[in-house]
Amino acid sequence: MSYVYTSVLKDVIQDFLNEKRSLGYNYETEERHLKRIDQLANSLSLNEVKITRDFANEYLKKKSYEKLVNIGLRAQVLRELSRYMLRFDYEAYIIPQLPPSYYRSDFVPYIFSEEELSRLFRAIDKWAVSKSLDDQYYPQRKKYPVIFRILYSTGMRISEVLNLKLKDIDFVNHTFTILEAKNHSERIIPVHASIIQIISLFTDEEKIYDINEYIFKGQNKDNHVDIKTVEQFFQKFLVLANIPHPKDGPRIHSLRHTFCVHRLKLWVLEGRDITALFPYLCAYMGHKDTRCTEYFLRLTADLYPDIVYKSERYLNGDDNEE
Repeated sequence: MSYVYTSVLKDVIQDFLNEKRSLGYNYETEERHLKRIDQLANSLSLNEVKITRDFANEYLKKKSYEKLVNIGLRAQVLRELSRYMLRFDYEAYIIPQLPPSYYRSDFVPYIFSEEELSRLFRAIDKWAVSKSLDDQYYPQRKKYPVIFRILYSTGMRISEVLNLKLKDIDFVNHTFTILEAKNHSERIIPVHASIIQIISLFTDEEKIYDINEYIFKGQNKDNHVDIKTVEQFFQKFLVLANIPHPKDGPRIHSLRHTFCVHRLKLWVLEGRDITALFPYLCAYMGHKDTRCTEYFLRLTADLYPDIVYKSERYLNGDDNEE
């Protein structure tokens, strides 16, 4: 049975949750924190639809059993709710960004430089056309320049790319329909025309005409190429491109991380409205809450100090100031 909000914030919380779900966010974990916000509003006998500094401080009080990352998530949910309320002219206090220890995990993603990406794609392209008579994989080499260009240009997960079938490609409207994503959801993403053209040429050359066929077939023509096989070739390409690859990276998933960071960097440098674009980037990436994408905004600021100011304004909720 679903929880029924009963506080003075009930309508704005439910509308906020509905908007998140309409954008494709699962928001199940965050919904538990919305319940706590509603319960706190009741316990404090809140009688106005507003979020004050005192309310936020009470909500963020650390429980004895809590880890800092849990408080970081609670803060994030309340911050998003406050931003939503401000859009509708409610009074709402924006929680300042908490210290990195409230968000940080031990994992630090590898972000390719533009020069490294250039070397990587040159290495892949050269390998794809260099024929070796004793190479059992030669007939399948042509797929790899396509796979890795899709990975970087869209930020898709490798499993999502390999699961693409002909029916998932809209060659007219330049979109992909991603059916088997990590979060068991479906989303449609726009794709650059150059990528659509590359796929069109590839499918024609490979004679892929059945709409239910995988684009990137494996040795077994009824299935897609195995992820482990792609990962093995990726390591080979790193060597060919002379890109160091210790145990902690880079990995194939690093192309997804790089896409996100490069996109955020471009938007900030172009002076785009991150507040307006951020939810779309989260949905595009298939993130079910904004924590993952916000992590990359922080990482973008770390990697490119010249845009720290604009990044911090968004993260601290000051994006409407001049």
